[in-house]
Amino acid sequence: MTMPPQQELDFHPLPLTGPLPASSVLPPRVAVAVVAPGPVATAGTARELWAAVQFDSAVNPAALAAALRGAQSFTPRVAIEPPDALLLELAGSQQLFGGLHALLLALRAAFPQPLRLAMAPTPLAAVLLARAGRNCCITSAARLQGRLAPLALHHLRWPEAETDRLRSMGVTCLGELLRLPRAGLARRIGPQHLLQLDQLTGRRADPRVAVLPAERFVERIDPDFESVDRERLLTALAPVLTRLEEFLRERQRGISALRVILVHRGGTSTSCILRCVVPEYRVARFTALLTARLESLPLTAPVQRLEVTAGRLRSLSLGSHGLWRPGEHGGGGDAQLPEFLQTLVARLGENAVYGLELVGDHRPERQWRNVWPGQSSASRPQHRSATRPLGLLATPQALEVIHDPQGHTRCLVHEGRALQLVTGPERIESGWWDGADIARDYYIARDGAGALWWVFRECIARRRWFLHGCFA
Repeated sequence: MTMPPQQELDFHPLPLTGPLPASSVLPPRVAVAVVAPGPVATAGTARELWAAVQFDSAVNPAALAAALRGAQSFTPRVAIEPPDALLLELAGSQQLFGGLHALLLALRAAFPQPLRLAMAPTPLAAVLLARAGRNCCITSAARLQGRLAPLALHHLRWPEAETDRLRSMGVTCLGELLRLPRAGLARRIGPQHLLQLDQLTGRRADPRVAVLPAERFVERIDPDFESVDRERLLTALAPVLTRLEEFLRERQRGISALRVILVHRGGTSTSCILRCVVPEYRVARFTALLTARLESLPLTAPVQRLEVTAGRLRSLSLGSHGLWRPGEHGGGGDAQLPEFLQTLVARLGENAVYGLELVGDHRPERQWRNVWPGQSSASRPQHRSATRPLGLLATPQALEVIHDPQGHTRCLVHEGRALQLVTGPERIESGWWDGADIARDYYIARDGAGALWWVFRECIARRRWFLHGCFA
C-alpha cells in the first residue's frame, strides 16, 4: 500500500497586529459607514461608535479571514453582518488613534480602496447607509430617522414578495414605512420585521455577537547556554510545557499538534513537530513525546534558541476511568491505545504509522486508503457482505495452472504448493469510468497446510490465474 500523504500542518498565521496591507484580498470596492457616538438602548447613557464595512458581494472565506484580522487590529468588538458586511465598534479606539479624524484616516490606510463614509447612532443604520452609499454625518438619534427616510426598501433585504406588497400600498422608501401606524405595521410585516425597524432607529437594543480572535500559545526561549545535549534542551522546555498545560486547562481544550523550532548557531534551524492521535493537554505526555522525537532528530549544531508553537485549540473528549485496573478483565485497553500510537509516531515518524479506512470502490486494490491514526470520515460506505482478506499483494502474482486430460483446471500451484478452489466465483467488474477497469472472477483457495488464499481468473484476454491476497 502507498503511504499516506503528508498531513497539512495544524498551524495557521496568527492575527495581524496592524492594518491590512494594500495588496489585500478584499473585493475591489469597499463601502465603509461610520457610526458616530450616540445613545444606545442597551447601555442607557453609554455611547458607541460603529463602522460598517460593506463588500460588493458575498465574500469568500479567505477574504473574510483577512478582513477580520484587519478589523481586529482596530477593536476587539468585530461582528459579521451576513453575508457581505463587517461591523466594528470603535468608541474605545478613538483615543488610541488620536481622535475620530485620525481613526478614519487609519481606516482609509487599512482599506485602500475607495471609501464611502457615513455616520449613524445604530449598527444596522450604518449597514444600510453603507449599502446605499450615502455620505452623511448623523451625530444624534433625533436626526437619524430623517436621514434614513430616502433609502429604498430593498436595502433592508426583506423577501421580494413583502417589499412588492408594500409597494402596492404606496410604500417605496424607509420614511414612508416608518410613518405607518405601529399596530397596523406589525400586522402587515410581522413582529420580527417591526423589531428590525426599531433596532434601525434605536428604539430597541441591537446586540451583536463579537467574533473572538483565535487563541494560540506561542513562547520563545533564550537559554543561557548553547548545547546539543537533549536532556538540557528538555530541561529548558519544561517550564514552557507547564505553562502550556495551564493554558489548556484554563480553557478546557487540547491540541493535536505541537511545533518546537530549534535555532542553531549560525542561523539554521531544525523543526520538531509532534502530532497527537487525540487532543492532548498534559505536560507529562508532551515531555514523553518530545523525548522520543528528539532521540531520532539529528542536531547539526548547538542550539541557541527554542520556539514553541501550539496547534489550533480543540475540544477535549474527557471520560471516566474504568472500574478495573489495566489488565484486569480487559480494563484500560481503550485508554492506552492513543498514547501507544502517539509514542509510535514520535519514535518511528509520521510516514511509518497510519490507519486504514474503507473506500466506496469495488476494486480490491482501491477499497482501502491510508489515513492518519484515529482519523475518521463523516460518512463511511456500507460494509460488504463478501469475504475480503486484509493482506493484499501490491501486485497480483501469476499462478501456474495444472490441467487434467480434458483440459480443465485441476489445481493451481503457488511456490510449489498446490491450491484447491474452495468457494467462488465472485465476479468483480468495475473502474470503467477512470480507465483502470477490471473484470475478474475471485475464488478462495486452500493449500495443503490449510492456509486460505484469494485468487482470481481474468474474464477477458488470456484468462490467466493470479494470487491477490491471503487470509490471516
